[in-house]
Amino acid sequence: MDLLRFFTRPKKDDLFNKFPDGVLIVSLEGRILDANTKALEMFGVSKIEIIGEFFSAFIDGGSNLLNKIVSSKRTLISKAKVADTDDDVYFEISASRDTLEQKVYVTLRDVSQNYKMQNMVNGQFEIARSIIDEKNNYLVNISGEILSSLATIDGFSKALSDGVGGVLVDKQMKYVNIINKNARDLTYDLEKLFTIFRLESNLYQYDFRNFDIVNLLNAIVKQYEPFFAKRKMLFEHNFSSLSSRACFLDPGVFEYVVKSILDIFLQNTQIGRVTLSAGNPPVAFLERHEFDGKGELDPSQYVLFEMKASELLLDEEELQTLFEPYSYTGKNKRPIGMKLAFVLIKKFIKHFKGDIWVYSKPAFGTMVSFVVPVERK
Repeated sequence: MDLLRFFTRPKKDDLFNKFPDGVLIVSLEGRILDANTKALEMFGVSKIEIIGEFFSAFIDGGSNLLNKIVSSKRTLISKAKVADTDDDVYFEISASRDTLEQKVYVTLRDVSQNYKMQNMVNGQFEIARSIIDEKNNYLVNISGEILSSLATIDGFSKALSDGVGGVLVDKQMKYVNIINKNARDLTYDLEKLFTIFRLESNLYQYDFRNFDIVNLLNAIVKQYEPFFAKRKMLFEHNFSSLSSRACFLDPGVFEYVVKSILDIFLQNTQIGRVTLSAGNPPVAFLERHEFDGKGELDPSQYVLFEMKASELLLDEEELQTLFEPYSYTGKNKRPIGMKLAFVLIKKFIKHFKGDIWVYSKPAFGTMVSFVVPVERK
């Protein structure tokens, strides 16, 4: 064995040409000073053809692109000019400037196939998004007509059950009541579905302003107390631990969120206890759920709501798909309106920069917890 050869360092030129990526050495004026074998293969040229030429003759963007890559310290993709090919070729480029040597060291990697595929995927995505937006806009535009027709059925069937057309026999009353209930349920479901379409296409108009959150919560409680009392269900509330009453959100949307959860409890339970509480979450809770504040997290800038129904139980499959608008379990255990309501609730809370969780287990019931920031960001 030739030990001397074994311990001899490879020559600089050997290392330069063994790099798996193309390498160029470019002057600060933008002229190519040297290129390794891989770079010559990538451009389809000889050393004589490339050395002394401007970098811009081979890469779109030229020196401006190099300066951008050096200053940002990240790679960029640009179109390359390769000899003897009509196909579009794209290189991923990284660069580092050696101020002392007055040179820029550039590495090149051919990413044409991946880049073209990504562009195709992006193009297909834009087409699909345009179709979805057109569909959502169309459905939102005709929603008034559809809901108006349902309102007519609801009103007419209600009038019949109230005796406008004369006294109905038991069998007639039964069917009229079924029609009335189906009209109301369908209206409830479609209103939520149309609102989801409106949100997905950014057509929903918010009205953020300051309001007294405790006053609004007390008004909601007063409105819902008779509903729970009629069913002989306990309805308890507690907002005493809130450190501040001031809130900057869309009050109409916030009211909709709280009422929607109470409606879900009412529609899916007949007995038990329902609780509604609000307070400021501890810092540890905010950190665990990765909320970002201005500087240190301040619990007074957030409100944690906990709403619980002791006799409502959701199974694991329901919980896993509760916030997914277009998933369907096939069990059809509950009306679709509950799922649509939860989808809307989460979309609104996320728009508020908050988050929501739902827990459910036997002998405990179901608890809906959500956090929203209440100060202007």
